[in-house]
Amino acid sequence: MNPINIIGIGQGKRDLTATHLTLIKEADLLVGGRRHIELFADHTGETLLISGTIEQVIDQIKENMVDKKIVVLASGDPLFYGIGSTLSKHIDKRHLVIHANISSVAAAFAAIGEPWHDAKIISLHGKGNLDFSFSSLEEKTKVAFLTDPTRDPAYIASMLINLGLVGFKLCVLENMGGSEEKTSWFDDYARVADLKFTHPNIVILLKEGTPQKNTHSKNVPHETHIGMDDSLYRHSKGLITKSEIRSISLSKLELVKKDHILWDIGSGSGSVGIEASFQIPWGQVFAVEKNSTRIPDIIHNIKLFNQSNIKILNLDFPEGSDQLKDPDRIFIGGGGSELDKIMTTCCVRLREQGRIVINTILIQNMETAMRVLKQKGFSYEMVQIQVSRSKPMPYGDRLEPLNPVWIISGRKPQSKAEVK
Repeated sequence: MNPINIIGIGQGKRDLTATHLTLIKEADLLVGGRRHIELFADHTGETLLISGTIEQVIDQIKENMVDKKIVVLASGDPLFYGIGSTLSKHIDKRHLVIHANISSVAAAFAAIGEPWHDAKIISLHGKGNLDFSFSSLEEKTKVAFLTDPTRDPAYIASMLINLGLVGFKLCVLENMGGSEEKTSWFDDYARVADLKFTHPNIVILLKEGTPQKNTHSKNVPHETHIGMDDSLYRHSKGLITKSEIRSISLSKLELVKKDHILWDIGSGSGSVGIEASFQIPWGQVFAVEKNSTRIPDIIHNIKLFNQSNIKILNLDFPEGSDQLKDPDRIFIGGGGSELDKIMTTCCVRLREQGRIVINTILIQNMETAMRVLKQKGFSYEMVQIQVSRSKPMPYGDRLEPLNPVWIISGRKPQSKAEVK
């Protein structure tokens, strides 16, 4: 069986050594993207274009590796968000020979004369890093983005504008290593959001000085805690999980590990997700809200409490649920008439022994939640909470009741064998 040579092209053919060029020339099968293959138009052997699903390409490589010399061409460094990382997951590493070269990020920082050992590197290629939270950049001074045609410089600029992240200079480096290489600097994000750039490109953010820690600390209560007062959150028409209910719901979620992944479905104001994020600092909260008018409230509240491990998604769940990592915990604070469909997806994606908590004020949805959990073999329980708050009167205090809430919680069985 022949070894598979994975060769990083760097920024172009000029970065390839004589050894690289010999391996490419002698290859029976040359694999790469269209841009890579076109660099070797005079190659006399077979070529395999990487397009469509990568699984098909991997299958063809496996079929040919027994009797053919195969070279796979990669951009920059094959192991830096490259094809080398993918192939190493599917083919025994003993059969792979990696030829490292200059990564695109290294070349980008070299082009602007900036060291990058202290930079945060983010890949927005394909489905990579959909869970990335732009709010986490607030304390960064140096960031590099690997973009794609959808999540491009305009997308990055729009996210910075929406979150009010200021102070960065934004640099776009286009066609690196090519004859039309171009570097552009911007102080005004709005200009970037209105422009089109050629691909491939890299975006670098630079901020002068040291990062400002807790820039919103003056707006944050002296001590944060579970069940904070509703008035601390911005919300629309009272659409917030009330502090007392929030405390009980969070206890039912049993956030016992600091790296849990939590889905907050029907996030509303984001209050449950935000208070959960305090308990899982190494984990991730996905705040899913279908009503776009409530997204600004969630953004405001996340910034207010300076939390960086929350990702907001404006989705009509379960549409788009493939963008989320499998959760350890799920909180459903909204569902309406679609609760059955929402819960079905949640129960499938929830990890074994994971917890799900559903809050509802509707009798019909209480029945739906318990029925679906039973159908899916979950162990479950339900509590009904009636909260009354004191309200001053001329000669004393009275109690003013809030809507009663059903809190249904369940645990996913460890295996099918445990499903009753």
